[in-house]
Amino acid sequence: MGQVKTLYVKHLAKTLVEKYPGRFTDKFEKNKEELDKLVTLESKKIRNEVAGYIIDVIKMKNKPKMEITFRPREDRRRGRRRRRK
Repeated sequence: MGQVKTLYVKHLAKTLVEKYPGRFTDKFEKNKEELDKLVTLESKKIRNEVAGYIIDVIKMKNKPKMEITFRPREDRRRGRRRRRK
């Protein structure tokens, strides 16, 4: 079970991934090293949370988007009428 991340952690992770897209990967240890180079954080716990959330951000960006299509309202009504007959 995961823990809820604070808005500070989420915002910082998303901002860093947008600003430095090639520096972060889906490897936790590598992300920790890059964070130490780029940002001075107040604690190791915050650094680890940001490094972990960066992995989630990268996975969300790489995930394929679902395509949703809608039929016009008239077609839906006609389709229902045909089925009832």
